[in-house]
Amino acid sequence: MLQDAGRPSVGLSWRDVLFAGLLVAVAAAVLGASQLLIGPNTALSGYLTILFLLSVVRAASWRTRILSVAWSLSVALLGFVIGGAGLWVTLVALVVVCLLQAFVGLGEAALLTRSPVNLLAFASLNQSGAEVWHVLLGSAIGAGVILTFSAIAKSRSDKSRTSMTMRQRVSYAVATSAGALLIVVVARLTDFPYVGWVLLSFCIVVSVGADQRVTRGYLRIVGSVVGALIAVLLSMLPSPIPTVAAVVCVVLCVAYVNAGNYALFVLFLTPAVLLTTSSEHSSLMLGILRLEAVLFATAVAIVCSLAVDAVVARSVRR
Repeated sequence: MLQDAGRPSVGLSWRDVLFAGLLVAVAAAVLGASQLLIGPNTALSGYLTILFLLSVVRAASWRTRILSVAWSLSVALLGFVIGGAGLWVTLVALVVVCLLQAFVGLGEAALLTRSPVNLLAFASLNQSGAEVWHVLLGSAIGAGVILTFSAIAKSRSDKSRTSMTMRQRVSYAVATSAGALLIVVVARLTDFPYVGWVLLSFCIVVSVGADQRVTRGYLRIVGSVVGALIAVLLSMLPSPIPTVAAVVCVVLCVAYVNAGNYALFVLFLTPAVLLTTSSEHSSLMLGILRLEAVLFATAVAIVCSLAVDAVVARSVRR
């Protein structure tokens, strides 16, 4: 789980950077080969699965890793099946996934927060001409990359595990469902092009304890502002500097997420995303859209969490 409290280390050991660089290089090579030999839909499925499972590389147990792979495959298949079925079916599936992920309970609370994002991503994949075997094969390839690196990674200690009470799980499940529904509906009504950005930021902020959500939201906003400014400046430099910078940012993202430093993870995540996003918008407008997504997501996460916690607390007192 990403670190929030205390004073997380700013530095990285050469092993952290080497491990992250190797993981990124292998993932890029495998996904590139998948796209060349099989097709883009399989490569995209593998990419989404790698992003989903990145946090379990250093999970405390193989049980956690295997169950995470099984859950990621379930979400991928559900998303693919409902793709094209309409908004209402998508919203129902979104609620189901949000409710279930709170009770999958792998002992490390933030491992599965990307579930709603992957659900929508695989639903979109259905409408791009992909077939179910593309999803299965791509997901297997992505999971294989993660499990391979899990075998050589140093696991987190059991002390990093967090347990959630039933009340906390219910609050988290309801808050995640309510916020995800609101985000998807508002994005549809406003034609916001990057609903995945909003949904992921929301899921990450709401996944931590109630006493940490404001801090997590603050770090997300500050990191996104600084990261967006860096991305805009880098995009103005001649090629291949922006591409090289994007690769460096991706490696540092992986290194810091595994080191548990959330603040620096977000700082490098934003330029990594913006510099690798193909868009009709200018780099400046893309940065503004990113900040809009983060601000809205943080507001929804905090408001939904406070509202749900208040309702649950009141029901417990009765």
